[in-house]
Amino acid sequence: MIGPSIVMVYVLSALNEWFLAKLSSSIRMVVFIGVSAIATGSLVYFLLIYVFAHTPDAIPSRGELSVFSLAVISFIQIVRLILPFSAIEQISNKDVSEGELSLASLPLHSRLAKQLDIPAGVSISQITANGHFVSVETCKDVYRTRMRFSDAVAELDGIYGLTVHRSHWVHRDSIVSWVPRAKKTYVLLKNDRRVPISKTYLPNVENAGLTVLDPKDVDLEQLL
Repeated sequence: MIGPSIVMVYVLSALNEWFLAKLSSSIRMVVFIGVSAIATGSLVYFLLIYVFAHTPDAIPSRGELSVFSLAVISFIQIVRLILPFSAIEQISNKDVSEGELSLASLPLHSRLAKQLDIPAGVSISQITANGHFVSVETCKDVYRTRMRFSDAVAELDGIYGLTVHRSHWVHRDSIVSWVPRAKKTYVLLKNDRRVPISKTYLPNVENAGLTVLDPKDVDLEQLL
């Protein structure tokens, strides 16, 4: 029963992301949990009756099985939300070889790229929040769309980058170094742009293995 249930939930998740891609991540999650709970409860009920030959009186009702499925799926989703992303990122970054990093840095055609019609093979280098809109930058263009910053980052689908501020996400390959002892801590990008680092996301930067620069060295390079 567990095997078919996992397969069905996986398929429902893929269909949910495909058909509801334009909706926010919170709405997609609610729809996914509700549909998966009903479908899983019905599937288990069907298996118990028609495969394992139980009588309806000897097993929970279809509604009770759906409620149990709802509790399990909701618990899993809550754990995924509570578990700090920075901790997952730190674990995944510790023992990664240079070859693996190069694979991780390949421009994936994420949901966000598809939504903005960014051509396949073009890497998203930076996302910046501006009110109710976000600016999505590539090496060639800047795309502006109305959506939440958190939803935009979620729809990157694991592209290798860092959220350094509540309004800024940058691709790891776009970062040259970071400056921790400046008046305002920031990361320095390849295009010489400075992106601020907030205290909330400082651990992400500290554990990313970035080159550390002294503010004086940065100012000296600019003078030269």
